[in-house]
Amino acid sequence: MKNIHINFGIESLRRAYASGGLTPVELVGEAYRRIRAYSNPYVWTELVDEAQAISVARSLMDSSHIDELPLYGIPFCVKDNIDVAGMKTTCGCSGFDSLPGVSAFGVSKALEAGAILLGKNTLDQFATGLNGTRSLNGYCRNSFDERYVPGGSSSGSGVAVAAGLVSFALGSDTGGSGRVPAAMNNVVGVKPSLGLVSSRGMVYNNRFFDCLPVFARDVQDGYAVLACIRGYDAQDAFSRQDADVISLTAKIAQNFRFAVPRADQLQFFGDEYAREAFEQAIRNLEAIGGMRYDLDFSLLREAAHLPFDSGLLAERAISYGRILSDRPETIHPAVAAMLSKGAAYSGTEVLDAIYRMFSLRRAAAAQLAPFDIVVTPTVGRAYTCEELEVNPIDLNNNIGYYTYGVSPLDLCALAIPSCIRPDGIPFGISMLARAGYDGVLNELGTRYQRYVALPSGIEAKTPL
Repeated sequence: MKNIHINFGIESLRRAYASGGLTPVELVGEAYRRIRAYSNPYVWTELVDEAQAISVARSLMDSSHIDELPLYGIPFCVKDNIDVAGMKTTCGCSGFDSLPGVSAFGVSKALEAGAILLGKNTLDQFATGLNGTRSLNGYCRNSFDERYVPGGSSSGSGVAVAAGLVSFALGSDTGGSGRVPAAMNNVVGVKPSLGLVSSRGMVYNNRFFDCLPVFARDVQDGYAVLACIRGYDAQDAFSRQDADVISLTAKIAQNFRFAVPRADQLQFFGDEYAREAFEQAIRNLEAIGGMRYDLDFSLLREAAHLPFDSGLLAERAISYGRILSDRPETIHPAVAAMLSKGAAYSGTEVLDAIYRMFSLRRAAAAQLAPFDIVVTPTVGRAYTCEELEVNPIDLNNNIGYYTYGVSPLDLCALAIPSCIRPDGIPFGISMLARAGYDGVLNELGTRYQRYVALPSGIEAKTPL
């Protein structure tokens, strides 16, 4: 390895490849060295054999050139509820193993763009949870402080990027799983407009909400990956027909309008460090040209009940409900409770929830139209693993206070690191926009990240 200190940012790697200072084979060797050295357990459910990954890298060097492939030689990983041909899809449940012959749409697109897959990541079982502790076989820890939750359900994906083991990761997001682990580990989480990236090849929680987010070191990397994996998929009934033409860039005036939940609707659940960090984030936004407006957050709070407290929860019984009766010993108690709750809804209740969702979407589109973005904390309070183990349902809902309502309202979102709190835990904000305005999030998120100039992942970690 010629330079083991190189960071895994996409542009850094591309410059190193172009200059001849690094090859994909050397990069893969360094990635596996880091994986072996990383002490945080349970990040991976399965690794690609190192020799196989090196073979892929060598083949890439023999058959392609960096100018031909936007993700040439870029290492990545995939959450283990997303299919990768020849690797098990387990959803964190030993009773659910399957061995797909075809990779998910987003995975295939990343591979076609030259990315090199290193493995699959741990998750809250069946992607049911926002904290990362819902596993019967151990769970990975926050990359900054192992006492704290890593965020879920895409826990391993967020930690792998934060620890510099890969350049990006593909997760899933129903109620915040592509944003909470980003916030808890000081990386970026890009939640695209629904249907912009096909969800084909994912084990669904709810096809109305599910999407494929990107975890990355910075905003530019996140949207560079999104540009490669998005696109119309004729085999996915929920794929947007304009998925190939929605702009991922935007020209925004120096002064822009951002809305924030009213003061009486902001919740930090007793975490004063989070409150202070969000107040500083507002000042940062104003410093880069933002004009603040108050927003009645009631619509988002009402929509937040749809994924986990309405008839729409019943879909989980379709995707993997049989496990509850066939292999109950393999199900985490909190996940079993959600499955049982979902199975109890009637058909009428399911339809009522669908009708309400579309009504709320129409109302939200009108409410948000005057603003460029809505800004919220990504997570209102940083919880410890011990706290979640004692109270897994209520505290998980607190974690989703700002994230649950986003997809039911058909919004896109961007989770961005904002600071490292005095206790050493990362704090991040989320920018929300109407469907199709992904480019606005890219532009303003890039502007914000450049202003705060916070190192990515654990590079920002300092001794307490």
